[in-house]
Amino acid sequence: MESKGAKIAWIIILALIVIALINFMIYAIINKDSKANFSLIAFGDNTEIIFEKEYNPEQLNSICVDVSSSNVKIEKANTDKIKITAYGDRKDKINETINENELSIIKENSKVFIFTMFYWCREEIIIQVPNNCDETFNIQTSSGDIIVPDLDTNNLQLKTSSGKIECGNIHNGKIETSSGDILIGNGNEVTIQATSGDITAGNFNSLSAKASSGDIEIGRINEDATVKTVSGTITLDGANRLKAEVTSGNININDIESYCELSTTSGNIRIDKLNITENSNIKVKSGNVFINNKNDIYVETKTTSGDADIQNNNRMSEIVLEITTTSGNIRVN
Repeated sequence: MESKGAKIAWIIILALIVIALINFMIYAIINKDSKANFSLIAFGDNTEIIFEKEYNPEQLNSICVDVSSSNVKIEKANTDKIKITAYGDRKDKINETINENELSIIKENSKVFIFTMFYWCREEIIIQVPNNCDETFNIQTSSGDIIVPDLDTNNLQLKTSSGKIECGNIHNGKIETSSGDILIGNGNEVTIQATSGDITAGNFNSLSAKASSGDIEIGRINEDATVKTVSGTITLDGANRLKAEVTSGNININDIESYCELSTTSGNIRIDKLNITENSNIKVKSGNVFINNKNDIYVETKTTSGDADIQNNNRMSEIVLEITTTSGNIRVN
């Protein structure tokens, strides 16, 4: 006679099977007109090359890739062709169109499995381009990583909802991820946004970087820079004109040349060298301000609860740095 525990286990297993079948039926009814392939069970490695084609670079000005759950990787090679290879489940489909010199690649995930057991599938799209490639790339994926080499003559639009983005040196572009880290080399004019993840980038002429929850670490910005994070630390090597804002976290800057507008609600602001030529301001609600070295300017301080210590303060200077803290100390050398 079966034990009471075994009977309970069987009841649970049967209940799970019934729930899975009911979900399957509901999905099938709702999507009765879709081209999805329904399978009760998937087992083993189902990877296949589902698309492979070469293109003449002269025929294309831009390449747009839109996938739901695939990694996208761009590779440079000693070739005179652009080659696109897509890996996926044998039931997946690739839709390819060329319109006014724009190549569009859309991957449809048409498989629906109720159960999987040791299931494996490589979902990846590889774009192989010549070393002198100058096409514009627009790549979007819902769940997957995007990896790009040095493309410092190209315009890039890279976006993933759940995945990381890694790319080398770029020219102009917009890089965005909802959940994942962003790692970029140097660039010209770039916009970076990470909802939940860290941003690490090199040197730029102009940059806008925003993160909701994550640290931002950037090299030197030659012109204008706007850097914001809600929860995290901003670390910057240097900037000409800088606007930086943190709700909860610190701001650490090595060098500011012309202008700054810095603020943090809860955190410290540290500047190693300040050489401003325009009136600037620093605001902190709860935290300290430390400036190690400044040029010959006048520093005007306001603090509700804290001490202010300003060295070599030139009241006759036409350039004024206003520092305000609600609760924190101010130290300027």
